[in-house]
Amino acid sequence: MLNYAAVINGFEHLKTEIAQIEINKDKLSKEYHQLMAIREGLSDEFAEVERKLASELKAKTEQPISSDEFLRLKQKLAKTAQTLGNLERENERRNSATNLLLRELDTLDQLYHEEFTLIKTELDKIKSESSSFMIDAEYKADKADFLKFMKENFKGSNIRETNFQKLVDRYSDFIAIHTHLANAEALIGNNSQVFVEYFKKNLISLLTYQTPNRFIITYHGKVLQQHSIGQRASALILFTLSQQKNDVIIIDQPEDDLDNQTLYEDVIKLLRQMKPNVQFIFATHNPNIPVLGDAEQIHACAFTEACISIESGGIDESAQQENIVKIMEGGNEAFNRRKEIYQKWKS
Repeated sequence: MLNYAAVINGFEHLKTEIAQIEINKDKLSKEYHQLMAIREGLSDEFAEVERKLASELKAKTEQPISSDEFLRLKQKLAKTAQTLGNLERENERRNSATNLLLRELDTLDQLYHEEFTLIKTELDKIKSESSSFMIDAEYKADKADFLKFMKENFKGSNIRETNFQKLVDRYSDFIAIHTHLANAEALIGNNSQVFVEYFKKNLISLLTYQTPNRFIITYHGKVLQQHSIGQRASALILFTLSQQKNDVIIIDQPEDDLDNQTLYEDVIKLLRQMKPNVQFIFATHNPNIPVLGDAEQIHACAFTEACISIESGGIDESAQQENIVKIMEGGNEAFNRRKEIYQKWKS
C-alpha cells in the first residue's frame, strides 16, 4: 500500500534542496560578475602596460615588437643567460685544469733538468781526472730521436717531414710545442688543423716523451767513433779507471788492443796514481805493465802436461826479474840485443 506520508516528506525535502540550490546559484552568479569585473579591469590595466611597453620598445628599436614576442624573447634571454652561466663555469673548470697541467709540465721539465745536472756533474769529475778522455753532455740535444718519435705519432697525417724538421729545429720537446702551440701551428702551414688534432689525440704520449740528452765522447780531442778499435779500448780502460769506485780492478791482457805508447801514456801513468787506493790485477805478457807500473807482486805461470806451476815474488827479487826478461822480453840475448840497438839509435 502506498505510504503518502513518506512521499510528502520526500517532496518537501526536494523543495528544500531546490531552494538551497537557487540560493547558491545567486551567490555564484554574483561572484562570477565580480570576477568578470576584475578581469575587465586587469585587461584594461594590462592593455595600458602593453601600450607603454610597446612605446618604450619603439623608442629604443627601429622594429616594432608585440608583447607576446617580447615575452618569448625574454624567456629565450633567460634560457640563454642560464646556458651562458653553465659555459662560464665549464670554462673556469677547463682553465683550472689547463693551469694545473702547465704547472705539472713545468715541474716535469725541472726534473729533467735536475737529472741532466746530476749527470753532468759526474761527467765533469771524469774531465778533471783524465785529460785525454772526456764526455760532454748536451741537454735535450738528440734531435734525431725527437724527429723519429714525432713522425711515429703523426703517422697518417700527411704532414711533410720538412715541417716536422722545422718544429724539431725550433723546439726542444713537445712540452715546449704545447706551451707555444699557436706559433707551432704557423710553422706547419696548411695542415695546422690536422697537426692540432693529432697532437691532442696523442697528448699523453707526446707530453711525457723526454728528448734524450746527447753525449759526445772524445779521446785525445777527437770523437771516439773516429778512433781505431785499439784506441777505443784504451778509452774504455781510461773510463773504467777514472771512476775510482772499485777497490779491486782486474784487467786481462790490455796489450791485445793497445800499443805500447798508449799503454804507458794513458794507462800506466794513471795506474801509478791510483795504486795507493786500488788493488790492480793484470794478466799480461807486456813487460811495461809490471816494470813501469811498479808491480808489488808478480806471479809467473808455466804450463806443462802434468800441471801448472806458479812462481811468486816481488819485482825487486832477482828470480822475478829473470822471469820478466825470459818470458816477456824473449830472454837475455833478445833483451841485450834490443838494448844494443836502442843505444845505437840514440847515438
